[in-house]
Amino acid sequence: MSKLPTYNQQQWGVARDAVINEYHTYVEDLRQQGVDFTIKSARKLLIYQDLIEEWNHHLPTVISDLEDNEFALSVFDELEKTKKSTLLERAYQDMQAWTNFNPSALTLWLELSEDEAITEY
Repeated sequence: MSKLPTYNQQQWGVARDAVINEYHTYVEDLRQQGVDFTIKSARKLLIYQDLIEEWNHHLPTVISDLEDNEFALSVFDELEKTKKSTLLERAYQDMQAWTNFNPSALTLWLELSEDEAITEY
C-alpha cells in the first residue's frame, strides 16, 4: 500500500465545505425539478444523505474517519483541478450496483475506499 498524502485542517475544512456544497446543490436541484423528479430520484437522495452524514461531523472526526480513505481523499485532487466536488455523484455511480446493501455511513466510505477503480479523480 502506498503512503497516502496528508492534508492540514484548513484543507480538510475546504474539502468538507465542497462536499457539503455538492449535497446542497443536489437538494436545490431536486426542489427546482419538482416532486415527480424527486420521487424518481429517491434512492439517489437517500444515498447522498448517508454519504453526507460522515462529512457533517466535527472536522477532527471527519479527518480521523476519512484520512486513510483513498476514495474520500480523491476530493482533494478534484478540488485542485476543478474547484468543486463531485465526490457524492462519483460514489453514487459506483453504489448503484449495491442493490441490497444498507450499511452505516462510515461503512459506505470504507466500502468505496476498497474499490480501487474509483479512487482516482
